[in-house]
Amino acid sequence: MLRELVFDIDMTDYDEIRTCCSGKEICGRCWAYISAAVEVLDPALREEFGFKHLLWVYSGRRGIHCWVSDQAALALTDDERRTLLSYLEVIKGGKEMAKKVNVRSTQLGKLSELHPALKQSYDRLSGRFVEIVLEDQKCFDKKEGGWEELLKLIPRNDTVAALREKWEANPNKTSRAKWGDFMRLMKADESGVLQAAAEDIILQYTYPRLDAEVSKHRNHLLKAPFCIHPATGRICVPVDPAKIDEFDPMTVPTVGELLEELGLAQAGGDGQTDTSSSEWERTKLKPYVDMLEKHTAGVMADARERRQ
Repeated sequence: MLRELVFDIDMTDYDEIRTCCSGKEICGRCWAYISAAVEVLDPALREEFGFKHLLWVYSGRRGIHCWVSDQAALALTDDERRTLLSYLEVIKGGKEMAKKVNVRSTQLGKLSELHPALKQSYDRLSGRFVEIVLEDQKCFDKKEGGWEELLKLIPRNDTVAALREKWEANPNKTSRAKWGDFMRLMKADESGVLQAAAEDIILQYTYPRLDAEVSKHRNHLLKAPFCIHPATGRICVPVDPAKIDEFDPMTVPTVGELLEELGLAQAGGDGQTDTSSSEWERTKLKPYVDMLEKHTAGVMADARERRQ
């Protein structure tokens, strides 16, 4: 059985680290987490696995899906999909688990460095951490659910005690200032333990949070592109990963808007029937259909090459 390799990133998995919305709600601010995830997962799939035909699709409400249509991806068994996912999956553990990133081994009493591929992801995400977590979401501004959660991820008791004392004495310190306090202690630590902890924290707050069950099984259901989300009425449209920062889920066309546009198209805008072009080409769907057609053309071109 051939089936696309699919990935699902849902905003509800970010509830513990977003401060602007929760549950089914979403806004442009928390969408930045999804944007950062795409910026990491897209190059990982292309550069590390050699996949070329990736179609990113907005879920219609609070997430994004990735459909990988390469022949090698289509032919993957469930076991092979699980193995691939285990390589990509970094965030593991439920709400009760504070530390969700455990990607290092201990060698000669010292923590190992990040895997080179994960180091590339870290390099892409370190700036996004400052932008999203510290400056926009301000995740460490408050104590409960904020900087106390950060302290749980620091493995040195003396460091935790020093930071807690400093922050309790000045509770109005910004998230960026608190992170700066930690950075100064990290730079003074010659063991490398705090450096590793800082890297793991950045990954925990910004690395893609994948819905593992969606990717493991070929029989898992997922909304097809251009479905209509039943709750929002928004269309599940393709998204250009190169312009993911510009994508605003709030501007995605709804079925009501499309019906209105189609009504105008059928009347030619002046009450006269217009048959000069396909009606959908004069709606907000056109750029999204163009993306799907470009993706499909690439898949078909590869199929023709294999038959030659």
